[in-house]
Amino acid sequence: MFETKRKSNKSYTGNKLQDVSVLLEHVLLKNHISEDIHFKTISERFSEVVGPLLVNHVKPIEINKNILVLHVANSSLKFELNIQKKAIIAKCNTLLGRPFIQGIRFG
Repeated sequence: MFETKRKSNKSYTGNKLQDVSVLLEHVLLKNHISEDIHFKTISERFSEVVGPLLVNHVKPIEINKNILVLHVANSSLKFELNIQKKAIIAKCNTLLGRPFIQGIRFG
């Protein structure tokens, strides 16, 4: 009647084996989990990024597609922070230990 094929007990992941860390990073990026983790880190240590004088006037809102969104208290401070975007990005990436933040947007 019907023939059934036996499946082997070997697990198959594609043409080549991949390191678990590569697969984990792929899952984290695909599900935006790494953005949430990095946002939490930046939020908790934001005074290290902007300094103790500005921390009460600038708040991180979110990370969306590697862009850090900041809420700024007034337009003159927004102008000043806009000039310092590269330095803020560099400090965030140093804090995270990898080049994750690619830009800043003010919301």
